[in-house]
Amino acid sequence: MLLLVLPWFVAIVVKSGDSFFTESLGHDLFAKLGSGQESHGGPPGTYLVLFWLTFFPGAMLAGLAAPAIWRARREPGAKFLLAWIVPAWILLEIVATKLPHYVLPLYPAIAILIAGVIDNHALSRRPWLMAGAVWWFVITLGLGIATVALHITIGQQPGFLAWPFLVAALIFGLFAWWLYQVDGAELSLLRASAASILLSWALFGMTFTSLPRLFPANDLSKYVRFTAGCDDPKVATAGYHEPSLVFLTGTNLKHVSGAEAAEFLKAGGCRFAFIEGRQERSFAQRADALGLRYAKGTRLDGINISGGRPITVTVYRAEGGP
Repeated sequence: MLLLVLPWFVAIVVKSGDSFFTESLGHDLFAKLGSGQESHGGPPGTYLVLFWLTFFPGAMLAGLAAPAIWRARREPGAKFLLAWIVPAWILLEIVATKLPHYVLPLYPAIAILIAGVIDNHALSRRPWLMAGAVWWFVITLGLGIATVALHITIGQQPGFLAWPFLVAALIFGLFAWWLYQVDGAELSLLRASAASILLSWALFGMTFTSLPRLFPANDLSKYVRFTAGCDDPKVATAGYHEPSLVFLTGTNLKHVSGAEAAEFLKAGGCRFAFIEGRQERSFAQRADALGLRYAKGTRLDGINISGGRPITVTVYRAEGGP
């Protein structure tokens, strides 16, 4: 494998030259090691805490499987899977930047280990570990309450369409926990998986789609498309950084400061700038210094789901554009 990857790696280095080390390694990789890049920092142990939610519902069986996995740690299969998981997990916990998807490549190995223990009927029967099955119900209940709270606090409506899915998810989560010792791990996991699917329908199908304030990027991109009047509008954003924005507005999206947004519009043409409220002052000051003529477009109030805080974004356009 190393012999296959090494020529490809060398080719990239040779082709990219110094830029490979300065951008890919220096800026993107090494910057993540010592500080929480892109405001996504976290202490060691963050992934372990998130695991119980991000690997739901299988995470509830991880604790029950742990003693059997430890006993089988010297077997070739278990040794391979543990070598897949443990070193990478420790490294990711040490790195300051924390994003939930960083550990996803390790989850298949965890799932295989748990499946092997279930298949061999080796799950722990210790009461204090078996009590962990209650989290199938607790997490389902918590997410159900959070879903209703989102509808009420952000959407200003009860969100009745999501309620049948939430109730059904609660029933499956309750039975997964309550009947664990009666029906066994396989059937309980199946019920918990059904609860997870129903929760997903309630959240992604009935909740997020009815709360546009959670996704201001969608409305911002629509505004640009419908008002641009040109085939290739250029967009910069100052203060508002959300992953979906680059997919909705185009890969030529520029992330700038308020002052840099004014310089961006000064170049003229079909250009738009998304200015978050905290960047408006520096934008206006730099625009005045440059003598920039600009037009103020729509103003949106929303939630930045990346930062979890309310934001206000105003769209500005260079005057004289097509």
